Amino acid sequence: MNDSPLHSTLRELHGLMRDGRSWVVLLALSLVIGLIGPFGTYQAMNLAPRLAYWTAIGVGTSAAGTLVAGFCERLLRPVMHRFAAALVAGALAGPFIAAVVAAINLVVFGPAGTVIDLVSLSFYCMAISAAVTLIAAVLERPQPAAAMAEEPPALLERLPRPQRGRLLHISVADHYVEVSTENGRSLVLMRLSDAIREAAPIAGLQVHRSHWVALDAVKRSLRQKGRPALELENGTIVPVSRTYLEAARAAGLLA
Repeated sequence: MNDSPLHSTLRELHGLMRDGRSWVVLLALSLVIGLIGPFGTYQAMNLAPRLAYWTAIGVGTSAAGTLVAGFCERLLRPVMHRFAAALVAGALAGPFIAAVVAAINLVVFGPAGTVIDLVSLSFYCMAISAAVTLIAAVLERPQPAAAMAEEPPALLERLPRPQRGRLLHISVADHYVEVSTENGRSLVLMRLSDAIREAAPIAGLQVHRSHWVALDAVKRSLRQKGRPALELENGTIVPVSRTYLEAARAAGLLA
């Protein structure tokens, strides 16, 4: 099943929405900016509505930026250097982010009131968005030297940048598979069999009809309700079904 740029971008947004750390950072930034009250909001609004206003700005612009910049960057990366693609994608997202801010301003201040004019708003949004996406590309974690000696798993290219890393576990989640790496988890719209194929050349084993594990991610074997299971380094407990019992023993995963 092909993973289009749009599906990949929507999955990244979904992953960020599920990540508590993203919400903590976003709310903390909204609190700080709300307390400072830039662009005249300190004088124009009391504390509570000002905090609510900047929280709405933070959530709305983050969603718009992730969708538009992420989509554009995925389209541009095959034909441009990754830093240039990030810079251009961020700039292209600027007008969409400005539109979100303008819509919130319209609701809060009405048609006659504005915090910042549209031209200046678009310029600020393009500059800030381009800078954010470029910094994210620069800070993208490189593969360890040992991993660079061989082709990285194609499956990792389907994950949002923050979740890419050493592959640990793949499991079925309805019509998706949940891919776990050392940097977190992400949902991918594909079959488990296709995901396992794209996990190559990582040494791993399917141990259940719904689970695949990387061999070096297994911490220990145990029994759960009398049945064999594996504990991974991230604390996940993975069942081993009877069908894959001998293969798991042959791989040294079970005592």
